[in-house]
Amino acid sequence: MTDSITTAGEDFQLLESMTLLIEQETQAERISFHRLESAMHGKRKELALEAVENDSAWADAVAFGLQPNEGKSGPFHTYFGPSGIGRRPDGSEAYFPEVRDLDIRALVLWEQRLALASHDTLRARYSDLLWEFARPLGRKSRNPDHARSAIEAYEGMVLQNCCQEFYGPDDAALRMLTLALSTRDESARERAKELLLLQHRMALSSQQRVNLQVVDRLLWERNLGDTTAIVAELIGDLEDVLGACVAPNGSAFDPFLAGYVGDRLKRHYERERSRRDVKRVHILVGQAYEHLSSLGSGIVAAAHLDRAASEFARAGAAEAHSRARIARAEAVSRSNAEMTPHSIEMRVSFDQMEQTLSYLVPPDDPGASLVRIADAFVPRVESLRQRVLSAAEAAPLQAMISITVFEEEHVAAIIGSVQEDMEGRAMREAGQTLVFQSLHLQAALERFVQVHQPSQYDLAGWASRLGAFDDSVVVAEGIEAWLVGDWIKALHVLVPQVEAGLRATLKTLNEPVVKNHPTMAGRQILLNMGEVLSTPAMQTAMGEDIIHYFRALYVDPRAKNLRNVVAHGLSGGLDASSQTCDLLIHSLLTLGCWREVADSRLPSATPSH
Repeated sequence: MTDSITTAGEDFQLLESMTLLIEQETQAERISFHRLESAMHGKRKELALEAVENDSAWADAVAFGLQPNEGKSGPFHTYFGPSGIGRRPDGSEAYFPEVRDLDIRALVLWEQRLALASHDTLRARYSDLLWEFARPLGRKSRNPDHARSAIEAYEGMVLQNCCQEFYGPDDAALRMLTLALSTRDESARERAKELLLLQHRMALSSQQRVNLQVVDRLLWERNLGDTTAIVAELIGDLEDVLGACVAPNGSAFDPFLAGYVGDRLKRHYERERSRRDVKRVHILVGQAYEHLSSLGSGIVAAAHLDRAASEFARAGAAEAHSRARIARAEAVSRSNAEMTPHSIEMRVSFDQMEQTLSYLVPPDDPGASLVRIADAFVPRVESLRQRVLSAAEAAPLQAMISITVFEEEHVAAIIGSVQEDMEGRAMREAGQTLVFQSLHLQAALERFVQVHQPSQYDLAGWASRLGAFDDSVVVAEGIEAWLVGDWIKALHVLVPQVEAGLRATLKTLNEPVVKNHPTMAGRQILLNMGEVLSTPAMQTAMGEDIIHYFRALYVDPRAKNLRNVVAHGLSGGLDASSQTCDLLIHSLLTLGCWREVADSRLPSATPSH
């Protein structure tokens, strides 16, 4: 927005054409903010406005282009944020819409719109925008009147069922509760609780499903007052849903929902110190996935048995855990005959596999085995780029279309065309390669364990050999979890350890591992994983292939992005798998011999097997 932007009430007179569009839209039963924003931008172009008025019209439309995202994206970390994020040619972030172009004059415009609005949906949007953006745009304290106005409007939206398209009564009630807690409005808090409980009951009675977001807020939110009766009702309902979801022959059989519901029940029973109930839920979910594995192909069955084995292991059900692991191995073998190629056919005979494993795991040299396994599964960046170009020749239309990557209902990354964004395409190819080679990596690791029988301390010591870990006790705990198939523990223990290991590795290069705090003078904070991998010293020492590998596996949303998934609490059942944990072990092996791997990638080095 330019410095000379007019505000509503001055020369532009509230952008009367925009006002008419808003009034027309509110006549519909359900307001579509997407359609309204598009119409407002269309009108803005149709009017051929001058720069100042055009900026005002743009700010008017942006009020409906911002999306609720709970502060997960965008520069201000507000409840409302941009609907998309991309990268400019120079690598800097670009937002859609570009909210950084807003300033205090947008607040003036929205304040005047609020004064004219009568529809609850509009009042909720304008009031909430004014509450959320008071500090980032106006550099001033929030006005409690805006929060109270938003609370009343959200409550009206729920009671009158006049929510905007794609934003239902449960969303409005959840936001109402957040605002009530922020302003310590006990009356609004109690009303919001009742509305959320009503939404829960309606969903349960009409669809036999649960809104887990509503359940989570009512079960775990602090400062809700007395929730004894509510918690008892919710837990009883979750038990009923779980029972229906795990019944093998029932019409509501749904292991995936059982897993989500089971997670809530286990957390509740752990809080209540009821180990018996925790074990019972683990076993029920494990049995559901075990039954589901019998209904699909080998490769699908392997994934489901992976989850079943994990549930049984956490329940301490040794016999069931062993049964699931044996069945999983059989499913993996069966999947070899079921796989079909997408674009490139690759056949590996038993003799070829045996030859590869014999090279990777020599029987008399565990150190050489670990170096070879580490080197073999670090993708070469130049090969990734060549595969991207080959795929572009085979499918030119797909090569021209951008790819949007979602995480938990928000846009995590946008990958451009092959011509415009080779870096993004190569990173995506790296993520896919890590998945495609998982069966070979699993076979190599299983052969190593079978032949050399290492303990968790042996592998942790290897990971520490170049200074990545001064104290490898926690690393050993994570490796032990991998050895026994406790994927959830392995994932959440090892990912932070790899980050610490990379930071310690940077320190061995005589480089600082801290930076000044961006807002608190005199304070320093540790570099995060992405920053460590971006340092020139690290890039020079490890080389392009290893840096690209760690980025793809841990910090780039265009690939696996494990560090951010775990750090931000986004990990789910698909992440806590043997496939993922094998990659974690491989990255630890690589930390233990990155110098050898980097040397093998030098132009003068002898090509690896």
